[in-house]
Formats: sequence, structure tokens, C-alpha cells
Amino acid sequence: MTDFFGGFAASLISLFLNGFILLQVRRRFPGPEGTFLSRMYVWTLLLRHLGAIFLNLSAEGSQVARAFWGDSETYDYSGYFIARAWAGEGTFYLGSARAPSGYGFHYFVAAIYYLFGRNQLLVQFLNATIGSLAMLVVYAIARNLFDARSARWPALFMAFFPQMIFWSCGMYKDPAIMLCIALAMYAVLGLRARFTVSLLALYVASCFALITLRFYVFYVIAFATLGTFLFTQRRGILGGLFVQIVLVLALALGVFFGVRGETLEKQQALIDLEQVQVARVGQSLGGQSAYAIEADVSTAGGALTAVPAGLVYLLFAPFPWAATGTRQLLTVPETLVWYALMPALVRGIRVTLAQRFRASLPIIVFTLTLTLAYAVFQSNVGTAYRQRTQVTMFFFVFMGAGLEQRRQARELRRRGGAGPYSPTVARPA
Repeated sequence: MTDFFGGFAASLISLFLNGFILLQVRRRFPGPEGTFLSRMYVWTLLLRHLGAIFLNLSAEGSQVARAFWGDSETYDYSGYFIARAWAGEGTFYLGSARAPSGYGFHYFVAAIYYLFGRNQLLVQFLNATIGSLAMLVVYAIARNLFDARSARWPALFMAFFPQMIFWSCGMYKDPAIMLCIALAMYAVLGLRARFTVSLLALYVASCFALITLRFYVFYVIAFATLGTFLFTQRRGILGGLFVQIVLVLALALGVFFGVRGETLEKQQALIDLEQVQVARVGQSLGGQSAYAIEADVSTAGGALTAVPAGLVYLLFAPFPWAATGTRQLLTVPETLVWYALMPALVRGIRVTLAQRFRASLPIIVFTLTLTLAYAVFQSNVGTAYRQRTQVTMFFFVFMGAGLEQRRQARELRRRGGAGPYSPTVARPA
């Protein structure tokens, strides 16, 4: 638990940081749109700050800590020992900080502790800011693909869905992963229209950060964006090919100079189907909510047979009628809302395929690929629910288009007219 002085310092730093972000929002989005986004950002941040304070006060050996603090304790200890080593006060902590995946967040926590002292609440508040920024980026993606009215829905969902709030309250790497994914996709949407060094740098930096946070998501991002870029760009073939070559070279150089060869070898080994099967067995043995434990995904055929059940659990679990324990019971209201939004998701996907297919192809390929990968990889309801957040934000984008399509259809019927939903793409956000 952070003491009073640490809490005051965390609040002060957060106030200045988020005040600057709010000023930028109002400057870049004038008028009613800026007012809406500013209010959404404040609400998003406030909910996460309240959750962070509650978790921090409950983090010392309580039932709440055992149920919800989770990985936060690991990052706290590893960050503390790394920061001490940097200051010459102790031995460098190894363990998970040297693992092939997730090591980046250990060093992020260590950097905060090195600069400001061991302040758990400050890391939690920074996570809240990262989660709030992800809401803004998802809004910008939806706005660029559709229009401002459609983009309001995913912003609302990112702000108020409990799973999005929870992972931004503790010391978890999930908000940073979501932000990096969203930034990479935002950069690709911008690069398809015009090549700028800033967008290229944003894409490469986001992808590089993903290597240190959850490496296999980087491979999915690279596959989805580089594999579809020529089909989605607006310039000529030669111009698009030039940009794609630049992207490939920039990513290759970033990986070559930024990641140890030993780490890359371990990461590539973990993608092997036999290792995936080992990980699935470990999940089923380590948790109380295992499913499809009989599946064997060590071969391509076995992986394919595991997909249907995996998709059902990944997209719809935890099932309200089978919820057990406090954590699953708390997800029941959110899950019911999620189910109610499925028709909007279907409508939104139809609208996207019909009217925004080329523009949204990188997002479609990424969402589909990572969803199928998690359907094969996951075998525990808790971890499936957690990993779903990485694709949920793009489901929110499609839901927004579906909800706006329904609203416009109702408006047309009320006026006695008829016609399909036709989003007007706003200026780039």
C-alpha cells in the first residue's frame, strides 16, 4: 500500500500529465466533439483512479488482494529489485524480468521506481492514463473508418466496460498492450493515405513495445498490417510498395538492434504448436475454470478441431448461468450487455465489409487472426476473458457502426424514407 506522501506525489504527477492531455484534446478537437471527448476522458480516468485507490488500499494480504491484485505483486517486486540494482543498492532481479514475453512492463515499473521511489499508486495512475489514451485512439480509429457519431459508441464502451476499467486499475500490462495495438492500427490507417515520418515512427515504436509486452501480438500485427497494406493504400502501386518496403526495413532494423537474439529464439520456439499444447495443459492445471482440456493442439489438425469450442469460450465466457466464485459473478452484468450487443456487432461487420472493407482490412485481419489464435491457445475461462480485451476494442468499433446503422434506419422509417446506412468519413483524427 502506498503511503500518504506517495499518494500525494502520484496525484500531483497524474494531475499535470492528464491536464496536458486534456489541453491537447481540446486543441485538436474543437467544438462539441472536443467537449464530448474531454468529458469522456475525465470519466474514463476518474473510474480508473477510483479503482486504483481501492485496489491499493486493499493490497496488503486481504481477500481482495488475493482475488484482484494478481500480477501486480510480481511487477511490484521485480520493478523494485531492478530499480535497486540500477541505483547500485542490490543484486539484479532475474526471473520473469528475463522471460521472452512481458519483460517490458517489468522495466517500465522499474523506471518509475528508480525516478520516483517505490510508488505503486503512481504506476496504477499511469496505467489509468494509458487506458484512457487507448479510449481516445480507438475513437480516432472509428472516426477515420466511419464518422464521429459511430465513433462515440466505442469510446463509451472503452470508458465504461468493467473489463476495460479493471485492467487499468492495477499494475497490469494489459492497458499498454491495448494502447500499442491501437496506435499501430491508427498509424497504418494514416500511412495508407499519406506517408509521414511521424506515423512511421509511431508504428515502429508501437510494434517494438509489443515485442517486450506480448511478443506474439507483434507477429500478428506485422502479418495483418504488412500483409494487407498494398490492398488498402490509396496511392499508386509504386507509392504503396515504397511505403511497405520502408515499413518492413524499419521493423527489421528495430528488432535486430532492439531485441536480443536469445530472446527472439525463445519467442519463436514458444509459437510452436507443441509448446502451445504444453501451455494449454499448464493453464488447465493451474486454474479452476479450465475448459476443453481433452483437446490436443500439438498438430494442425488438432488445432483446427479446437477452434469451435475455443471461439465460444473466448467470445462468450464466463457464462452467466455457470458463474462460480466472486470474480465470475461480478462479470455477469457486463456479460449480459455484451450478449445484447451481438446483433450490433453483426450489423457493424456487414456495414464494414460492404462499405469500408479495403480501409478496415488490416483491422479485420488482425482481429480475426488473434481471435483464432486465442481460440487455440486458451483453455481457461479467466485467461480467455483477460486476453479478449485485445480484440474487444475492435469489436467495439464494429458495434458502433452497427448501432449507428440501426439509429439511422429508425430515423429514416420515422421520416418515411428508406436507404442503407452510409457513413461519412470525417477528417483524419
